[in-house]
Amino acid sequence: MGTKDGLMGRLLGNAEKFTDKQVGETLDLLVSHGVQRGASDIHIEPHDRFVLVRYRIDGTLRGVHKLPLEALDAVMIELKKRAALQTMDNTMPQDGQYEYMADGTAVNVNVSTMPVYGGEKAVLHLAKQAGKPRELEAAGFWGDGLKSIQNVLATPHGLVVIAGPRHNGVGATLFSLLDQLNSPMVSIATVEGQAKHRLPGANQTYLSASGMSYYAGLQAALKQDPNVIMLADLPDSASAELAIHAATTGHLILVGIHAEGAIAAALRMRVAGIEPFLLATGLRVTVGQRLVRRLCPDCCERRPILAEEMRLLQESFGVATTAAYKRLHDLEAQAAASGLGNPKQHNTSSTGISHVWRRSTEGCTTCDHTGYKGQVAIVEVLNPTENVQKALMDRSVTSVPALQKIAVKDSFVPMALDGLVKALRGLTDMHEVLRATHSHQ
Repeated sequence: MGTKDGLMGRLLGNAEKFTDKQVGETLDLLVSHGVQRGASDIHIEPHDRFVLVRYRIDGTLRGVHKLPLEALDAVMIELKKRAALQTMDNTMPQDGQYEYMADGTAVNVNVSTMPVYGGEKAVLHLAKQAGKPRELEAAGFWGDGLKSIQNVLATPHGLVVIAGPRHNGVGATLFSLLDQLNSPMVSIATVEGQAKHRLPGANQTYLSASGMSYYAGLQAALKQDPNVIMLADLPDSASAELAIHAATTGHLILVGIHAEGAIAAALRMRVAGIEPFLLATGLRVTVGQRLVRRLCPDCCERRPILAEEMRLLQESFGVATTAAYKRLHDLEAQAAASGLGNPKQHNTSSTGISHVWRRSTEGCTTCDHTGYKGQVAIVEVLNPTENVQKALMDRSVTSVPALQKIAVKDSFVPMALDGLVKALRGLTDMHEVLRATHSHQ
């Protein structure tokens, strides 16, 4: 377990009674330690003999601390007080949030509690408030996909959809887009579940504070006639229909939804009740994304490709034909020209692959000996080309593979292929890409 467990033990050393000061200092230490290590979530969960504290770092859970089982109730009560929850109710799930200052930086701590066997489990999602949103290039966008998004942002109206699982950077991408649009000449309104990002100049509405639904929030925003509206989620068909009508009548609408990728998101919009004609004409771009661990820049290794890695490329990525090798080489060249990796080191040719990047099995102090440091998004960007528009209006096209087959003919780059290119450029590795995408192909 973590090196700070000795201090944890001293703070909660009295197993019969825990003072508010002891419990408060323990929670502060847990959150501070999580922020220092770059954790996105802290899981506090009861086991038979202790309370296990796990941190999600770069998308992977790691057990870090153990607390006395007898301290669980006191810790949960203190946590609920901070998040303005019902302290005596341990039979129902609850959600709340509070602000914590870590080394001079304000952090939103979003708290979720759930009754489980042995007591209650809490998950703390950590979101730093300060800082300008990342540029799209830094997040993992490049080449034609990046150009498509930038072209859409230059248009005055239409629907932009960003899709991915929870905690995979959808909100961060939405705010990167808003940051590019933000100017004194543009009125921006957002409708969000909770306060996670602050965009100076934008009018942000938080449903957790107002009690409104997304539909009511969108209705209210439209009455004030902003140029741009961002919806952090699109939970029902009524909201989806209102969003597409707004997108076709003079507003640029950005929405985030939970879907496996860009193709699935486009089909889900149609299933939500949007008329196919409106969807085909109002949709400007759909982006699917997922976060993978980034190779540690201090210890990653570039080596000749092994036979087993070549088999992986052929069997899992479908890179087995001359045409596939040529396309992969063209994409790597485009990625290198966009600034991904070392522009002088290409790992592919038009007929094969010579080298790959791998994580160091020993790691280093920079990456805590894991071989990975940070995260990068693997993405796919669906443009509504004429063929894609026809497919969206064709109710017989109902599956992701069917629509993807049509989109690929118009140069669509699936997420797994984008990830493979990033692996060849040294941002991640093939195993990370497969971990994130294989079950969704």
